[in-house]
Amino acid sequence: MSRLRNIEIWLNAVWGDGHLDLIEPLFTQRAQAAGIMDGLNLGPKEFLEFVPAFRAHLHKMTISILRSFESEDWVWTLLKIDGIGVANCAPVSATGQLAMRFEGDQVAEAYNSFDAISIFEQLGLLPPETIALCLSGETLG
Repeated sequence: MSRLRNIEIWLNAVWGDGHLDLIEPLFTQRAQAAGIMDGLNLGPKEFLEFVPAFRAHLHKMTISILRSFESEDWVWTLLKIDGIGVANCAPVSATGQLAMRFEGDQVAEAYNSFDAISIFEQLGLLPPETIALCLSGETLG
């Protein structure tokens, strides 16, 4: 099975279905994922805490790969995340990008960029049009 197909299955099993036991086998021991939160790199053990925290807000999550590119030991994907907000029962849909460097069948480093503002707006945790508000000089809070 291709790396890309393995990643799609893994994303849906871990993030969508909550199979946390699949996190550590995908990563090398020293693997780090950057970009999820500013200034915070996550290793496999940190994902064991981060995934349930995110899943506490979004249920029935599915992840689809819209575009992808593979070159030697790198895989890049444009992803679409769909789910249902736990607190407001609203549909949530957002996109993100994920770039991963592999060593064999394991991820050695990853770079993530997701539309977190849109996700939190749809969950009702940020006001609608958060970016427009901030661009106009409004402060949140």
